[in-house]
Amino acid sequence: MIKPVICFEMLYPALPPEEKIKKIADAGFEYVEFWSWRDKDIKSIQSVCQEYGIRVANFSGQRAGDLVNRHTHGILIKDLKESLKTAKIMGTHILMILTNELGEGGQVLNSYPNLSEEEKKAAVIDGLKKVSEVIPDEVHIVLEPLNTVTDHRGYYLHNLSLASEILHTVGNSHIKILCDFYHQGMMGDDPEELIKNFINDIGYIHIADYPGRHEPGTGRGDWKRVLSQLKQSNYDGYIGFEYEPLRDSDESLKAIKELWEGEFYHKNSGDRQRKVTKLPGSPLQM
Repeated sequence: MIKPVICFEMLYPALPPEEKIKKIADAGFEYVEFWSWRDKDIKSIQSVCQEYGIRVANFSGQRAGDLVNRHTHGILIKDLKESLKTAKIMGTHILMILTNELGEGGQVLNSYPNLSEEEKKAAVIDGLKKVSEVIPDEVHIVLEPLNTVTDHRGYYLHNLSLASEILHTVGNSHIKILCDFYHQGMMGDDPEELIKNFINDIGYIHIADYPGRHEPGTGRGDWKRVLSQLKQSNYDGYIGFEYEPLRDSDESLKAIKELWEGEFYHKNSGDRQRKVTKLPGSPLQM
């Protein structure tokens, strides 16, 4: 069953992660995601998640090292191994990775203009094969293409066609594409065409409207049609809402809840009242 996930990074900017999670739980959601785990108190987040019945669906598995540069693969694998330890603690089974390391504001730290496109592609394939050697059976890695128009100039992987070609070459069913409809929308791609052509390669989905990267309903995306098509395609993974609210964060969550419980998903929403009963046991399992 498709499950909605809320990325809390850009929500409630004045609140710490623990308070954001409580707000998301109060809004009726059961899954959250975030970016880096290193700037967060993981034990505290785990405690709040257990108390409110929240599970962490996904977070960044790598924030250091570049797939496009063979010389930094060792840094990337080391970072990923440490992230896998945190994922085990959190009961998280999906980690996202990038082809280029990002800095402040999402700036690409090194686009490697001295390397050809073929050299970069070969390095990414080689790096993902090394990733394959360290991920346990219960973990899936999702590789994310990003837009190079406004947010991440110089980023190597910016379309699903190339991502699909790379992953088929690597040949590991535990490594798939993170399809972010905001990023691909900014690149001029039609979400419905992406679903039609690449659904079997997609392991995770991000939604934010475009342009602007705000909540659904603030841009050009026809999200009811997109959700309907995903349902018809038998996609049964997560859909993460990763956005910067244009309106109040509470109002944006209400808008997402209404979208999710609308015409296409009212039977699959997994709606619940606020949970405050502490879950038994230690780390949450998905």
